[in-house]
Amino acid sequence: MVAAGNLPGPDDLPSGLLRTAAAGAVGGLGGILGHQPGPELRSLAERWAELLPNAGIEDAGVLAALLLRLGSALRAEPFWPLAVRGIGADLAASGFCGDRAGLVGAAPEDVLPGTVRLLREAGPGALGLTSPVDRQRLSLALDELAAGFAGALRFRAHQAQEDLMRATLRARRDVEKALAESEAHYRTIYTQGPVGIAIATLEGEVVDLNPAACRMMGMLERPVLPRPVADFVHPDDYEAFDAAYRRLVSGTPGTVSIDVRFAGPTGMYVWGHVTGSLIRDDTGRPSHLIGVIEDVSERYRLRTRLVEASSRDRLTRLPNRDITEEAVRQAFAGSATRVGLCAIDVDDFRRVNEIHGHAAGDELLAALADRLRTAAGPHLVTRTGGDEFAVLITDPEGVAEVCAVADRLLEALAAPFHVAGRWIGVTASIGIAEGGTAAECPSELERAAGVALSWAKAQGGGTRAVFDPERDAGEAARFALLAGLRGAVERDQFRLAYQPLVRLSDRSVRGVEALVRWEHPEHGLLGPGRFIELAERSGAIVPLGRWVLGEACREAASWQEELGIDAPYVSVNVSPVQLPEQGFVEDVVSLLAETGLAPDRLQLEITEQAVLGDEPASMDALSALRAAGVRLALDDFGTGYSSLAWLRRLPVHALKIDGSFIDGLRHERPDPVDESIVGSLVTMAHALGLEVTAEWVETDLQAERLRRLGCDLGQGRWFGDAGPAGWVPGLRRRTIE
Repeated sequence: MVAAGNLPGPDDLPSGLLRTAAAGAVGGLGGILGHQPGPELRSLAERWAELLPNAGIEDAGVLAALLLRLGSALRAEPFWPLAVRGIGADLAASGFCGDRAGLVGAAPEDVLPGTVRLLREAGPGALGLTSPVDRQRLSLALDELAAGFAGALRFRAHQAQEDLMRATLRARRDVEKALAESEAHYRTIYTQGPVGIAIATLEGEVVDLNPAACRMMGMLERPVLPRPVADFVHPDDYEAFDAAYRRLVSGTPGTVSIDVRFAGPTGMYVWGHVTGSLIRDDTGRPSHLIGVIEDVSERYRLRTRLVEASSRDRLTRLPNRDITEEAVRQAFAGSATRVGLCAIDVDDFRRVNEIHGHAAGDELLAALADRLRTAAGPHLVTRTGGDEFAVLITDPEGVAEVCAVADRLLEALAAPFHVAGRWIGVTASIGIAEGGTAAECPSELERAAGVALSWAKAQGGGTRAVFDPERDAGEAARFALLAGLRGAVERDQFRLAYQPLVRLSDRSVRGVEALVRWEHPEHGLLGPGRFIELAERSGAIVPLGRWVLGEACREAASWQEELGIDAPYVSVNVSPVQLPEQGFVEDVVSLLAETGLAPDRLQLEITEQAVLGDEPASMDALSALRAAGVRLALDDFGTGYSSLAWLRRLPVHALKIDGSFIDGLRHERPDPVDESIVGSLVTMAHALGLEVTAEWVETDLQAERLRRLGCDLGQGRWFGDAGPAGWVPGLRRRTIE
């Protein structure tokens, strides 16, 4: 039996382990005594569980085990009441009754309210106590049960007090030792650590610096303190530092970090990363500031080298494109009222690398940079690309000064360069943009210089061009048209109009020329002069030309069906891009078969450019078309470089003399040169068996002179502007009746 004074309390064991052990004790004890809980004892245990504050029906088995032990103690011979104290101690350890240690010394009913009364009344029957002696033993046993319960609670309370006292004493000794060690530790950090530490007042005076902070600032010994914080901070950084200092003093936030330059007696500055903290006194009021300073000078030196390396061209040592853009922005943001920019591109520099090698090309670029730097004088020169440079002129007296700088640059590059043991000559193109900082913006100035550079290169290079807003607006409009041109055929935005081709001898309509019009959703009806060149440059002329040819053939086929042999032929312009296209001839032949149009009712107009140089594909296409019976006409004749021998080889049926020669015949006194040229062209064409058409006929006087010169057909406003397809049959009928 365990004495109550040596029993562990309920906090010494987990309740789960305690209950498991108690449940095991029921079976073990029952086996030893030969007793198992009967129905009455089980009922008593359940009633007991209902009385206890921390027990439930599921705990009745633990309480039944205690009742079995109580019954065994009561029947033991000799009877020893003190043995029951162990049961009371175990009851206290179970935790079912709560902590009632304050009732030690009271009556049993007060120590275990309800429990003693229940066991006195129902215990005898449940425990099988029949004799008066057994009942007397029960009364004594219940007194000892209460005593054991109270004793266990008292022991646990005393033990907890002793543990607390020992822990308090141990903690006090540990704190005193830790404080001593901590003070020595922090003093070592303060005096010997590599990190600078400064202590300052709320008013902005440094009152202490540790040795590392002094060394960081180049001080051989600690300076005389206190001194104002401003004495240690670079003037350019003080405003930001002072703002951070004031925020910290205000208490929001509690810490502040900032990078600043610190000054020492040597005049050298070091970069320090400062973490400042606000220290409060015992009452919570701000007391002073502590700053921990880390020397980050090497980081800033590395950053400076990296920035310089990233912003300066390795080959020429000139600033790069980023610096150009930044310099332009600063010029606009500063006091300058006007800014000029020269965008420079070396003409055809690729050939230098191809002919002389990349090493020679690099050497040439370095020499170019030196000449540009010298010629630019005080103005900023940068390298913006492989063979591209820029010169920024701040506050020029107008575009004339910027042009003068550009002329000096071109002159400097005019002389050959001695590179890799040989002399190499190059030229450059320069785009010039100049404007006021109040009305312009940096990006627009750079774009304008780039646009002007493209104009200069389009002139053949070796020259300069000045940005012109009106020209730029026109090109922007052309670009917008080009963007809408690509899908205009699919959107059914094109229309055809037909202008008469009139025989001059009797003024009858011989044929009509199909002229395309673009019904633009924003700009209205546009003539071919607005978009044909764009279509040819973009490749959109191929689908557009295919649509024009198909539409013209279908309309001409309807005229043929209505007028028979009197139907006029339709003349369709063919772009130099279309003619050599593979399958063009097959498309024409297929279209004629599909529409039923007679081949001699279709005339295709080509320019000298389309067949200049006897391109095999173009010449083969013309021969195949003529063999198919299609009429062929050479358009705008006289403006190219055609020779008589070359003209003889062309399988064409007709010539159309360019209107620039016809215009001189409209006045009372015609231009004798134009008249001679037209007469010669007509004579030559007739000698070759070709029909001649004169364009731009605008007066009756012109028509009559052209007739006398032998011209066969005329075309122009005198004979009528272009009209819809529906009017062509009626127009033809009126001229043949």
